[in-house]
Amino acid sequence: MALHLLFLSTQKDTRMNQAFQAAAAAYKFAPTLTHKQEVMRMYRRSLRLVNSWAENRDVFNEEALKVREEFNQNKNHTEPAKIARLMREARERLEKHHHPDPYIAPYMPGGTLFMRNPTFQPVALYPNGIPEGVSKRRINIDMSNVPDDEEYARVFVDSANKQYWIDK
Repeated sequence: MALHLLFLSTQKDTRMNQAFQAAAAAYKFAPTLTHKQEVMRMYRRSLRLVNSWAENRDVFNEEALKVREEFNQNKNHTEPAKIARLMREARERLEKHHHPDPYIAPYMPGGTLFMRNPTFQPVALYPNGIPEGVSKRRINIDMSNVPDDEEYARVFVDSANKQYWIDK
C-alpha cells in the first residue's frame, strides 16, 4: 500500500512539474542584470531610502552626498570576491535601514500626501504659554494654512488609505 501511494505521489509531481514548466515557458523571464545595472538600481534604492527618512530637503541633500561619496569610493574595485562582498553588505544595509512607511510620490497610488512629518501645535509644545517670537501659524491636517478668522475644520482621517475628509 505504501509503495502504491509513493508511486501515485511521484506521478502527480511529474505531471504538475510538466504543467508548471509549460505555463512558465509562456512567460518572458526578466533578463539577468549586468553589474552596472545592479549598482545603479542599488544607488537609486539608497536614495529612495534616504528620502523616506529625511525630514526636509537639506537633510536629504546631506545624506545623499554621503551615499554618493560611498559609492564613488568603491567604484574602482576589480576583484570579483570583493565586489560580491560589497554588494552583499550594501543589500544587508538597505534591509536593515528599511523604512516602515516609505515615502511614495503624492501622484502615485497610495502616495504620501499628508501627515508625513506633521508639525506640533505650539500649545502642545509650550503648555505655559507661547513665547514671544514663536510663529502662531495654524495648519490643517493637509498642511494648508488656517486663516486667523477661521476655526479649524473637523477632519476625518483614513490613515490606512492615506485619505482625509474635511467636514465644513
